[in-house]
Amino acid sequence: MKIRLPLSKDRYATIISAYAPTLTSTEETIEQFYSDLSAVLHSVPTNDKLILLGDFNARVGQDHERWKGLLGKHSVGKMNNSGLLLLSKCSEFELTITNTVFRMVNKYKTTWMHPQSKQWHLIDYIIIGRRDIQDVKITKAMRGAECWKDHQLVRATLQMRIVPRHPKRAQTVRAFYNMSCLRDPSYLQTFQSCLDDKLSAKGPLTGSSTEKWNQFRDSVKETSKAILGPKQCNHQDWFNENNTAIEDLLSKKNKAFMEWQNNPNSAPKKDRFKSLQATAQCEIRKIQDRWWEKKAEEIQRFADTKNYKQFFSALKTVYGPLKPTTTPLLSSDSDTLIKDKKGISNRWKEHFSQLLNRPSSVDQSTLDQIPQNRTIEQLDVPPSIEEVQKAIQQMSAGKAPGKDGIPTEVYKALNGKVLQAFHIVLTSIWEEEDMPPELRDASIVALYRNKGSRAACDNYRGISLLSTAGKILTHVILNRFLSSVSEQNLPESQCGFRPDRSTIDMVFMVRQMQEKCLEQNLSLYIVFIDLTKAFDTVNRDALWVILSKLSCPAKFVK
Repeated sequence: MKIRLPLSKDRYATIISAYAPTLTSTEETIEQFYSDLSAVLHSVPTNDKLILLGDFNARVGQDHERWKGLLGKHSVGKMNNSGLLLLSKCSEFELTITNTVFRMVNKYKTTWMHPQSKQWHLIDYIIIGRRDIQDVKITKAMRGAECWKDHQLVRATLQMRIVPRHPKRAQTVRAFYNMSCLRDPSYLQTFQSCLDDKLSAKGPLTGSSTEKWNQFRDSVKETSKAILGPKQCNHQDWFNENNTAIEDLLSKKNKAFMEWQNNPNSAPKKDRFKSLQATAQCEIRKIQDRWWEKKAEEIQRFADTKNYKQFFSALKTVYGPLKPTTTPLLSSDSDTLIKDKKGISNRWKEHFSQLLNRPSSVDQSTLDQIPQNRTIEQLDVPPSIEEVQKAIQQMSAGKAPGKDGIPTEVYKALNGKVLQAFHIVLTSIWEEEDMPPELRDASIVALYRNKGSRAACDNYRGISLLSTAGKILTHVILNRFLSSVSEQNLPESQCGFRPDRSTIDMVFMVRQMQEKCLEQNLSLYIVFIDLTKAFDTVNRDALWVILSKLSCPAKFVK
């Protein structure tokens, strides 16, 4: 008989009751019983707490060294053939016989008296999964219970610990290396030399653009892991920075305590210990207060200067990183609050699918009015190594890497043959017009805007974590586009995303206009238009048509 009882936190306990054939039964009958028992045990879900109990007509003996983990140190009797079968089955399914675990007199272990020899034996068992043996507090025979049969009732007391299941996280290849090592010239030289040797040992890059990228990526990651190592936890505490002073105070106090203990009747030694103990407590408290005051001033200074990167870095250093939490989300119709992780993931997928694929229409006649410029063929040639170097230098350090886990600092350290190998990868991608998936795909991270309900997806801003190598190639294309296409076609009034025409400059001009109008007592009218989801509603098909009309070659718009 098998029953499955619900526990808390979506966990279950499966209880199986069994009655084994007696020793007088045929071997076929006994083998059939254990075969059926195996089938039942196989049907129990892996995460269930398993409890197997019953009359097995088996003596398991006392050889706990041979059956370690299955048999406790406090068993009784000698093993018979049925006991060997039972222990083999326990070994197969990682079960423990709880009757043999607890130390007690034999009358609380044995459960059945032989009718002829009048000897008591242990043949009724309560068996539990080995991983849950700590749940069992005691298992003993109830000698005073009236069962109206020749077997004693066996009772086990359990206190089940329900550990929440941690779902397996999706395997990720992202890694965080100790980038601070690259600031050391000797470390930098070692890294460059080892990476050069690694690529040379593997030979020239061969195959398709994706295969070349995989070879280059693996060499870079293996070298980064070996030379740079993992990123060190930078969590600080007040006693770490004042370890010497604290040890000195505690050493004096402990020495005085030992002197007092060697002569407990000495009042001066007792008074000296009490005085040093009070001094140590007072000084340590002052050290702690000074450390917190220093850190608070440092964090406040970063906040006052609007250095938000250092501000949050200092907070993480003091308090440690924030623990990731899963925020419930409202469904698209705002009627249901989704709490399970799978439902939340599906809701984010639905949100970004709708957000990034908004329908938009463009008047064809408007596109037809744009004159067709002559295609600039120079834009179609593969990127030079100088362009790649320039793009790498334009990249900002300290940014989160994409799926490949290779940060910008590693690319900035490339030189010589390694830089040439990376240039070969980008050239192959350019010529084959085939972008490796790692360079093309992005991981989207949702950041709360600090306004509105956290359960509404619209109150979050999506950030795409792109591969650094893909961003370098994008910078190469952007540099060509800005110099040859953008500056030749954009009007003077177009600002933002252009060199020397940033939004800050335009804000400064608006303030100057305000001041001049105030001086001359003139009216100034300013219209601010904020388009909802402006970049997300761009018609991509029309964008490619416009770019092709603005001298872009076919390679740019495919």
